[in-house]
Amino acid sequence: MINDNKAKGKIESYYLRLKRNTIYTSLEDIEDTEWYWSPSEVKEFDELWNKDMPIKEMALELGRSEIAVFLQSLDRLYKGKIQPRNWHFW
Repeated sequence: MINDNKAKGKIESYYLRLKRNTIYTSLEDIEDTEWYWSPSEVKEFDELWNKDMPIKEMALELGRSEIAVFLQSLDRLYKGKIQPRNWHFW
């Protein structure tokens, strides 16, 4: 019986190592962002990004929050549509 409990404990610790009592949802509380962009807005974003315009200025130009522009930059970088910058872009 002791060996069974020990084996059970090892199996549970291996398979349930990601067991969570609480789940954290990333970006759940962001209220001032817009998640949807039209193709023309994406094109304008890319053009401004390629001109090395800072995110604060891009937000003003695009009429978006800085968070929305920042998240769009992450999306475009991840998809390889824009190139990373060598400077602090915020």
